[in-house]
Amino acid sequence: MPYFERKPYVSASRAVSPIAPQPDNQPISDIARRVLETERGPRQHLDGPFRCRKSCHPGSTATILLSFEAPEGAAPVQMQFEPGDLTNPNGDILPANRISVIPPQIQLEPGEATDVAVAVTIPDLSKPGEYHGRIACTGTDQTSVVVIFEVAGAQT
Repeated sequence: MPYFERKPYVSASRAVSPIAPQPDNQPISDIARRVLETERGPRQHLDGPFRCRKSCHPGSTATILLSFEAPEGAAPVQMQFEPGDLTNPNGDILPANRISVIPPQIQLEPGEATDVAVAVTIPDLSKPGEYHGRIACTGTDQTSVVVIFEVAGAQT
């Protein structure tokens, strides 16, 4: 009886993009634990969702700038930011490893303010559409920020 080895098909004519999503090596249990901790903790209302003002094209980077301010007379505020996947209504995904939050954590004294950038590098083969996702904020206050990025078709 012949023996067959199953191998994935690789097209020689299609080059792999150097900015293709990298595999996420975080255990799913750690991700789930962080999400549940964020959902269970005390919540602070944030207006939103926050939308990128410009449509972005595959291969480009789009940024949303968020401003955070600690209330005067309150305790210092610490926050860490953890991006989640962005999805569109068709189920297409922009993976969390393509999203950068700069800086990834902040510490604000009472009355102090700072800006945080949420930057998304759009993969070359991304499909057009409106992608929604959450940035989990943990630390002194537990909340999440909803962000929306509009991906246009490839530039010609």
